[in-house]
Amino acid sequence: FSFSDKNNINFGLENSFFLKMYKDSKDTLWIGTYSGGIYKHTPQASKIEFFQKHNNSNSLSGNNIWRLAQDKNNSIWIATQSNGLNKFDQKNYTFTHHLKDFKHSIWNLLVDDKNQIWVASSGGLFVYEISNSGELNVIKKLMPNKNIEYIHYFGGKVWIKSLVNEILSVDPLTFELTSVALANNNIRDVDPVFLDSQNNVWLLTSLGMMLYNQDTKQVNQLILNVDDSVRYFTSVIETDNAFWLSSFNHGMLKLDKASYRVISIIDAKSGLSSNQVITTILHGESIWLGFTSEGIDEVSISSGKILQNISPERLGYSELNEGVGLLTNKHKLMFGGTNGFLMFDATEFSAANEQQTIAKQEPAPAPTLTQLSLFNHEITQHGDNSPLTAPIDLVEQITLPFNTYMLSIKFAQLNPIEPKAIQYRYKLLGISDKWIETDKDSPRKAQFSHLEFGTYEFQVQSRNGNSPWSEIKSVKINIAPPPWFSQKAIILYGILISLLVIYWIKQVRSKNAIRFSIKENEERLKLTLWSSGDELWDWDIYQGQVYRSNTWGTLDFPQDDIRVNSAYEANIHPNDIQRVQETLREHLKNKTEHYEIAYRARTYKGEWLWLLDRGKVVSRDNNNQAQRMTGTLKNINHLKLAEEQLKLFKRSIETISDGVFITDMSFKFISVNNSYCKYTGETREQALASYLTFHQYPGAFTEEVKKALRQKGNWFGEVESRRTDGEKYEMELNIDAINDEDGKPAHYVGVFSDITTRKVTEKELLKLANTDPLTELPNRSFFQASHANVVRRNTHHALICLDMDNFKKINDSLGHQTGDILIKQIAKRLQRIAGTDATCYRLGGDEFSILIDKTTDVHRITHFAQTILDNMARPFLINKQEFVLGASVGIAFYPEDGSTTQEMLKNADTAMYFAKNAGGNKYQFFSGEMNQNAVRQLQIENLIRHGLKEDLFTVFYQPKVDIASGKLVSMEALVRYEHPDKGLVSPSQFIPLAEETGQIIDIGEVVLRKACEDTKRWVDAGLFTGRVAVNISARQFELPDLDERIINILQRVGLSPLHLECEITEGTLMQNPESALRMMQRLRERGIHLALDDFGTGYSSLAYLKRFPINTLKIDKAFIDDIATSAEDRHMAEAIITIAHNLGLKVVAEGVEHENQLSILRRYKCEMLQGYLYSKPLSSPRFERLLKENLQLSKIIHKSDI
Repeated sequence: FSFSDKNNINFGLENSFFLKMYKDSKDTLWIGTYSGGIYKHTPQASKIEFFQKHNNSNSLSGNNIWRLAQDKNNSIWIATQSNGLNKFDQKNYTFTHHLKDFKHSIWNLLVDDKNQIWVASSGGLFVYEISNSGELNVIKKLMPNKNIEYIHYFGGKVWIKSLVNEILSVDPLTFELTSVALANNNIRDVDPVFLDSQNNVWLLTSLGMMLYNQDTKQVNQLILNVDDSVRYFTSVIETDNAFWLSSFNHGMLKLDKASYRVISIIDAKSGLSSNQVITTILHGESIWLGFTSEGIDEVSISSGKILQNISPERLGYSELNEGVGLLTNKHKLMFGGTNGFLMFDATEFSAANEQQTIAKQEPAPAPTLTQLSLFNHEITQHGDNSPLTAPIDLVEQITLPFNTYMLSIKFAQLNPIEPKAIQYRYKLLGISDKWIETDKDSPRKAQFSHLEFGTYEFQVQSRNGNSPWSEIKSVKINIAPPPWFSQKAIILYGILISLLVIYWIKQVRSKNAIRFSIKENEERLKLTLWSSGDELWDWDIYQGQVYRSNTWGTLDFPQDDIRVNSAYEANIHPNDIQRVQETLREHLKNKTEHYEIAYRARTYKGEWLWLLDRGKVVSRDNNNQAQRMTGTLKNINHLKLAEEQLKLFKRSIETISDGVFITDMSFKFISVNNSYCKYTGETREQALASYLTFHQYPGAFTEEVKKALRQKGNWFGEVESRRTDGEKYEMELNIDAINDEDGKPAHYVGVFSDITTRKVTEKELLKLANTDPLTELPNRSFFQASHANVVRRNTHHALICLDMDNFKKINDSLGHQTGDILIKQIAKRLQRIAGTDATCYRLGGDEFSILIDKTTDVHRITHFAQTILDNMARPFLINKQEFVLGASVGIAFYPEDGSTTQEMLKNADTAMYFAKNAGGNKYQFFSGEMNQNAVRQLQIENLIRHGLKEDLFTVFYQPKVDIASGKLVSMEALVRYEHPDKGLVSPSQFIPLAEETGQIIDIGEVVLRKACEDTKRWVDAGLFTGRVAVNISARQFELPDLDERIINILQRVGLSPLHLECEITEGTLMQNPESALRMMQRLRERGIHLALDDFGTGYSSLAYLKRFPINTLKIDKAFIDDIATSAEDRHMAEAIITIAHNLGLKVVAEGVEHENQLSILRRYKCEMLQGYLYSKPLSSPRFERLLKENLQLSKIIHKSDI
C-alpha cells in the first residue's frame, strides 16, 4: 500500500486495525491487521500518489477516468464516465466537481488555446467556458445526439474521430465543422491523432495508419514491412530523428523520419512488460508507456532500451484506461484508469530509478533452497527413511535411492522488494555445464528425471534486474547404484568370469589337438586328390550337408536340388539337370551299382564347364535307405571341347554351301558332302564309286591338275562341268593335299562353288558400268578407259566433243520424258554418222564425244564435223511435233593438242565452248589462245570469289547535277575492285564473266548494301537529300524475290526507299517484258524510283516504254559524245528528250565532258547531266568531302542572297 502526506490518503490499505508492525533490513514496513491479512509498504511506494473516490467532498466524484487535461491556470480537468468533470488543484490537492447532472456518458475532453473546455459525449460535442467564478457555461453544442468517442486538439483545430471515410475538424473560433472525404470507401473509424512537423495529420483507420497532408490535401497509406496484424495503433510521438508508434498488439515501432521505414520494434521480446500499449507520454529523453494491467515502462529515446518498469504491485494493481495520460507543467506524470488516477514526479522517479540501478549493480545474496520433492511429493527431514537430516538449504549432500526417477528442487530469494524482477539460473553438473535461466513467469523450480546412479551437483544463482549474478548455492546429490551393481555383486561377477575363462581355455586346447590330428589326415587326403586332379565330395544325407575337399575354386558345388537344397541359382545346364536328377535317384534307390554322369556346370565367371560326376552310396540303414554317399568330380571340359569340335567340323562339312570331297592318293572319292551331290546331281554312292576327272576338258587337262597336286600340293581354277541332267555350269575349284602325322600327303580335299550366276551378273554389271542405259552408247567410264588405251599406244587420233544448243530449254519446258526421247534420237543419228570408222560416246546430259582413231587429217575431220552439224540441224520429230536444234562442236588432235586423256578432253571442251559462245551450230578447232582465255576467265572467276570473301569490292559515286541550278541532286553508285596487290581492277574485266557465272548477284547485293549505308550516313548528317542510283543486272532482275531482297537491305540499313533509284538496261527488260513489267510495278509500289539505262542502244520499243513504270530515262554516252559536231546525234538526242518529256519522264545525259555539250542539252531542256564535266567517279571519303563543299557553298550563296 502507499500513503500520501499531502492529502492524508492511503491507497491499498483497506483494514486499519493494526496488530503488529515490523520493519526489515530493506526498510520495508510489514503490518499485521486484525482479520485483514498482512500489508507491505516500501519507501518507493511513497513516490507514487494515488487518487480515488472517498466518502468526502475533497476526492474524485468517480473512479472510472476517461481523460485528463490541463488548462491555462494549471488546473487539471478530469473526465469521469458518469460522474461529470473534476477540477484538481495541483497546489492544494483539492477537487472541484462540475457537470454533476450531465445526462450523457463522457468519453473525452480537451482544453483549447482559448481555455475552452470541449467535452465529447454520447450526446454530442459540448463546448464550455470557465466563468470568473470557476463555473462551466456551455457556449456551443455540436453534432447533437451523436456518440463522440475521441477528440484531439492540434494545429489550432479540434479533430473528431469519424466512423466513416472522412476527416472531421472544428475551428474553435467559428465552430465551423469541416469534412474531408477519403477516396477509399472501405476506410472506417478515421481518428486524427497527431500533427507532425511536415504538416501531416496522422490518421488511425480501420486499414492502418495514413497520412493527410494539409498543404497538398493528399492522403497516403503508411506501408510498414511488418506483420499485417500491426494496423491497430494508439498514439504517435515525434522526436528529432524518428516517429514512435504505439500499438495494441505489437508494442512500439520506431520509424525513420525521412523514409517511414521501420527501424526497430520494442516489444515483449525486447523486455517490454506487454505488447498492448494503451498510453504514451513523452518526457525529456524518455517515453513512458502505460499498459492495461502490466504496469508502466520507461523507454530511452536514444537507445530504445527499457530503463525501468513500475510493476503492477507498486501501482496497487490499478487497471489503466486507453489514452488517459498527462504530463503537467510541473513534470508530473498522471495516468487514469478504472480505480481513479495516480501521479508521480517523472524527473524524481527517473532519478530514483537511476539510484536503484546503481544499487542493483551490487550482487544479490545467494538464493535459498526451499523444497526437495521426489515423485512430486515433498521430502522433509521428519519423514520415515527421509534422505534429509536437516532442511534442504542447510545440507551439503543428499543420498537418494537408485530408483529415483523424478527429482525437483525449489529455490527463492527471500524478502525481495520486487519478486518478479528477480532472475534465476541453475544447472546440474554431471548432466550439463550449461546454465538454464528462468523468467518472471517461470516457476522457481528445477526438475530432473531418469537420473542414472552416480554423483551430481546442483547449483543455482539469482540477480536483481541487470545486477551481477549472486554467489552459487549448491548441494551434492548421490544416486545410489542398484543392487546388481553393488560392490559385492561386482566381486561375484569377477569370480564367475575367471572360472569361465579357465574352462574355455581348456576346451580350446582340447579342440586344437583334435583339429591338428584331423588337419594332418586331411592334408594326406588332399595330396592324394591333388595328384589325381579330382574334387572329393562327401554327402551326409540325413544332415543334408555336402563336404568338399580339393576344391578347384572356379565353381560352386552342382546345384541339383537333391544333394544340395539352397537359395543359390541353379548352376547345372538346363538341358542336363533332368538327366542328373534321374541318374542320381536311380542310384539312391539302389537300382544301379554306382552313380556316374557327364554334364555341364556354370563357373563363377558364367562359363559352362563339362564335369564327370561319379559316386557311390557307402552307408544304408535297415530300410535300405541311403545314409551317406561319397564321390568325385572330374574336369572333362577339354575332352568334351575336342569332341564338340569334331562334331562341329562334321556338321559344317555336311551343311556348308560349297561342295566338298576327299580323295585318296589315287584320286578316288572316299567322302563327299550334301552340296557336292546337289551341284553334280550324283548320289553319294555314285560319287564314291568314281575318280577325279574333268569331263568337259581333254584328258591331258586332268593329268596336269593331278601333276600339280603331287608337286605343289594345291591347285586352284575356274572350270566348266556338266550335271547328270546335262546342264552346264561353272565352278570355282580349290584342291589341297592333306598330310599325315609324318608330313606326307595322305589325302586330297577339294572345295568348289557354283559361280554360274555370279558370272552372268558380272557380265551384266560390266555392261552397265560401260554402257549408257538410255542410249546404249558407251558411257564416260568406257570412254576414259578406251581413250586411255589409245593414248597409251601413242596412236594419233582426233577427239570431237559436241553439245546440243537449246536442249536445256526443251528439257525444262516439256519435261525430262521428252528430253530423254530427244537424246535417243540424237544418239541414233550420231551412231549412223560415226559408222565403223569412229566410236561415239555419251558423256552425260546432252554432251557426246566421238573418237576417230588413226587419223589427224584436217580435211576429213572438217568434213566429219560439218556432217554432224548438218544432221543435228535437221528437225527431230517427237509426238508429231518438230524440234530444231543445233550443235556446238569442239575438236582436238593427239598429240598436238594434248598428251594425256584429261588434257585432250579439256581442250576439246574448251573449243566446244568457244563455238557455243560464238553463237552455236559451229565447229571449232582447239588453239593455244583459247586455253589462255580459259585460264584468264578462271583466274577472274577466282578473283571475284576472293573479292566477295575478303570484301574487296568498293563503291565509287559519280554525281548527277541539275542543269538548271547547277546543284548536285543525285548520284550513281559504281562498283570497283580494289585488289591489295593488283590495285583497281576495271569493271569491264570482271562484270561480263560475273554475269555469265551468276556471281553478279552477290556483287550487286554488296554494292546495294554499301551504297545504302553511305547514303544513310550522308542523309543523317544533312549532306545529301537526293537519291542514289544502283545498277540492277539482268541476272538480278531474273530473281523472283528481287524486291524483297532490296527492301530487306533498306530495312537493315534504315534507309527510306525514297532515297533509292534502280537503273535497268532496256536489253534486260526486253528479255521478258511481261515479267519485267510485274517486277517494276512491285518496286514502284515499294516507293523505289526506276531509271531506264542506255536507252537507244538496243531494242528501243516505244510501246513498252509507255507501259513500263519508270521515272527517269538515261541517254547513253554514245549519243552525247558527238552531239556538238553531229547533227544526226543532236536530232536523236532531242527526239529522245522530247519522247521522255511527253511520257512524263525526267532525262539524264550520261558522259557529258564539254561545255558545248552542256549548252545543247540545256537548250533541249534536259534535266540532269552526269559526266567528267562535273566530276569523275569518286571514292566514298572523297565524295563526302565534295558533299560538304557543296553544302558550304550553298550556305554562302544563301547568305549573299539575303
